[in-house]
Formats: sequence, structure tokens, C-alpha cells
Amino acid sequence: MAKLADILPIEHDRHEPEKWNVIHLFKTGTFYSAYEWSAWLTAVISFNDEVRMQTRERQPLAVTRNTIASADGETFCKVGFPIRSVDKFIPNRTDFTPIDDSHLTITIELPQPTDGSEVTYERLSEAFEKWKESQPIKKPKDKDETTPKTATVTTPKPAPERPAAITSPRRSGIISQILDYPVDQRTPIENIEFIISLKQQIASIL
Repeated sequence: MAKLADILPIEHDRHEPEKWNVIHLFKTGTFYSAYEWSAWLTAVISFNDEVRMQTRERQPLAVTRNTIASADGETFCKVGFPIRSVDKFIPNRTDFTPIDDSHLTITIELPQPTDGSEVTYERLSEAFEKWKESQPIKKPKDKDETTPKTATVTTPKPAPERPAAITSPRRSGIISQILDYPVDQRTPIENIEFIISLKQQIASIL
């Protein structure tokens, strides 16, 4: 699974025209995730209002904007969807290029300005930044808020040693799938299929 530190430089390197309309998708389990510029291309340019009205997914893609722990106040946006739904969310692609087992690129057509002017990096970058700034930043839960004021302070018991399967590297991938899955935007059948997929993955590491 690709690391955020490797993904963001790709997304921020968009000055050349041939990179303006390229969506980078990263595979996590049964989901694709798109970050930053790619997330904007997917959620706004590809899965736009007109396209959404032709599918069961009438609502916009859920966008998550998180703070980067290693950067001072810097944030990144992310969208995700099931791998088998790529045709729904990116329907008008012109190129599909696998990079490796967990990374592929999809090229789409950019809309042309209605005033006849040219598409420029400055205009696209401004549109992307406005979209990003419109997304609320997901704040981490305050641990103090979850502790009742009247709670009795006791000495915690030593935590039992976790089995090796629980600390498997695949654990984080399964959790990411659960966190990214837009359950309220899926049909009951799709939700059941997702749960079955999770059970199979968990059974393979226990």
C-alpha cells in the first residue's frame, strides 16, 4: 500500500499540461482512493452533477480532509470508492494505465471554458484550491470529552498480549476499508457484499 509521503508529491506535481487531467488511484483492499488533485478530478470533474443524475449514487462523493501529522497545519483531501464501481465514478475516461499492483492512472477529458478561453494551470489550480478549502477539516476526537467527569480513577490492568494476527500489517488495510466505505450511499446488497469481503479478509489472517 502506497504511503502518503509518496502520494502527495505526485499530486502536487501538476504543472505540465499532460498531468492536468490524470487521476491517480491507489488500491487498498477492495477500494480505490484518490488524493488531492486526483480527488478533485474524480469528485468534481468526473463524477459531476450531470453524471450523478444518471446513476443510483445521486449524492456527491464523500470527501475527507485530514491534517498531516508531520506537517504544521497542512491538510490533504481524499475520496474513495469500491474498485468494481470505477465505471460509475469515472465514466468518461480516455486512458487506463496500471503503474503497479496498487497504483493506476486514469486520464479524463477536462471541460472547456464556455467563454472560449484556454485551460491553464493557474485556472485549474485556483479551482482545485477553492474546492479544497471548502471541505471541512476532520478534527481528531478529544480524549477528555469521552471521559465522564465523575469517573473513578483506578489503576489500569496490564493489557493482554495481542495475538500476532491482530498486529498484522493487513489490519490497517481492513480498517481503512471500513473507514472509507460510504455505507449511506450504497444499496443493501452492496453493503452485504462489502461485509462478506471483510469477513473473508479477516478469516485469512486469523
